[in-house]
Amino acid sequence: MLAMGGTLRRRTLLVLGLGVVAALTGCQRGHESARTAAGERVFASAGCGSCHMLDAAKAHGQTGPNLDQLKPAYDVVVRQVSNGGNGMPAFAGKLSTGEIRAVAAYVVDATKNSSAAAMQFNPDDRKVEDCKGDYACYKQALGNVAYYEGPKAALARFDTLMRSNPSVEGGCHQIAHEIGHAAFVHYHGNAAKALGDGSMSCWSGYYHGVIERAFGGVPRQKVASVARRLCSGADIRKTLFVAYQCVHGLGHGLMIYSGNDLPFSLRVCSKLETGWDQTSCTGGVFMQNFLPSPMMGMKTKWVKKSDLIYPCNVVAARDKLYCYLMVTSRILPEVSYDWQKAVNWCYRSERAWVATCFQSLGRDASGQTRQATRPLLAICKLARAMERECVYGAARDITANDASGRRSARFCAQAPKAFRSYCFNGIGTILGGFATYEAGRRAACGVVTKRYLRDCLQGAGVS
Repeated sequence: MLAMGGTLRRRTLLVLGLGVVAALTGCQRGHESARTAAGERVFASAGCGSCHMLDAAKAHGQTGPNLDQLKPAYDVVVRQVSNGGNGMPAFAGKLSTGEIRAVAAYVVDATKNSSAAAMQFNPDDRKVEDCKGDYACYKQALGNVAYYEGPKAALARFDTLMRSNPSVEGGCHQIAHEIGHAAFVHYHGNAAKALGDGSMSCWSGYYHGVIERAFGGVPRQKVASVARRLCSGADIRKTLFVAYQCVHGLGHGLMIYSGNDLPFSLRVCSKLETGWDQTSCTGGVFMQNFLPSPMMGMKTKWVKKSDLIYPCNVVAARDKLYCYLMVTSRILPEVSYDWQKAVNWCYRSERAWVATCFQSLGRDASGQTRQATRPLLAICKLARAMERECVYGAARDITANDASGRRSARFCAQAPKAFRSYCFNGIGTILGGFATYEAGRRAACGVVTKRYLRDCLQGAGVS
């Protein structure tokens, strides 16, 4: 039947929210098992077993691919069953939409594809209004909006909820990932179209989610060639910022696809077209590696409790930059968010990378304080000689989170006077990516500062 070719913010809330995932109600589990049972009946009645091998269905067909080996993702099954192709007839006129979704759920459940499951999106009937503060419910419900109505509608709801709902605001990055997963399914696997309807909400988690999902069902030997194509479109390359979100999300996707195989993911990053792409891709790889394991249901062996700087101190020189820019996302949960202990760990970094570790600290402090200036500056003061690097990292994070320099400019204006030039330079490094041309970069910096305009422009790459 299936002829197919193959900073986080408020981490405590995120982990608590993911605990809710493990405690889904019996009603929800019953709904899912009923759909799987219905899919098993469709698989049998439609004669899928005459073409495909699927051990759970005791099917031994030889005409189409072996589903146990292929382990297709949900949306791939829906698309292939509906449209046919590669020798398989279309079933859209023979099976109802519900039957097609049910058989897709059954095939995915029967083949137990853990890496695809982490990235796929399975729609259900949950609505935002039903969630009542349940993080896992909001994640699914907003994904449902993207799947049924499109990502623009979902992101608009998401932005509204972030302003008033602590569960959504606290877990916004992973919720945005899920909206991206659902949008990829909504557009039947067209990553470029999904990316074109995205937004930069909550550190651009939506873009990361789309790219993650684009790897579902891709054979390992083809991953590098797919990766090179994913972020090469004109729509994606229209600004440096969107291009960065694409290749950064690609890094996330590589780690999820490979089950946190760090060396494999870094090797694929190294095969991208430009040095900038290669380095930016590693940012997503290391961010994914440092996520708390329960967050994606997959453990990584590329961390050590005895050495919280690892693996930054052992990876190749070309990969160190983004490892150190992300490393405090590893350190902080392990020291129970004791900022002084995190500072001490940063000072244990390789000498050439101590400053970069403190930029990472500033980024995480920004997320943890929700960009509140006084507590953020108080944390950076703990860094002592590296206080300016912490302030710099915080300014960059605020700018990236807002896709604007207005709030970060207010932060820099209240930073110690000796650090303000450097702080505005940090703002410029992010603003420079929002505009394709120099005039746009000049205008962006001109909006946020007059006194430190030269510093902002220098960060934005304007002479």
